Order: sequence, then structure tokens, then C-alpha cells
Amino acid sequence: MASVEERIGALVEKHLGISDRSQLDANVSDLGVNSIDSVNFLKTVNEEFGVDLSPEQAAGFGTLRDLINHLS
Repeated sequence: MASVEERIGALVEKHLGISDRSQLDANVSDLGVNSIDSVNFLKTVNEEFGVDLSPEQAAGFGTLRDLINHLS
């Protein structure tokens, strides 16, 4: 099975259109993702990883790497 980082990277590319994996360390607010895409991405992450992260919890992750670390 793919690592958490690989799985999140694939979801980011598919759902947010960001293919540059160095963006995993960028501040989420700097990625230019709109709120609808963010909510849909969170829904997909919850389904893919069998978790139930709320939007408030997700907002606490400064970077996608923080999300990866939380899920690892």
C-alpha cells in the first residue's frame, strides 16, 4: 500500500490540481484553494483514511505535511 504522503499527494493532485509535491510543505492558505474545494478535499480525506476530521480540525493544520503527520 502507498504511504500516507503518496496517498495525500495523489488526492491533492486530483482534487486540488496541485501536482508539485514541494507544496506539501507550503502554508495551506498560500495554495490558493477555494473553500468549496477544501471541503470536498476534506470529505475525500475522511473517506480515504476512515477518519472524521472536522473543518475546524483541518483548519488547524498549517501545511499539508501537518495533515500527513496527523494521519501517519
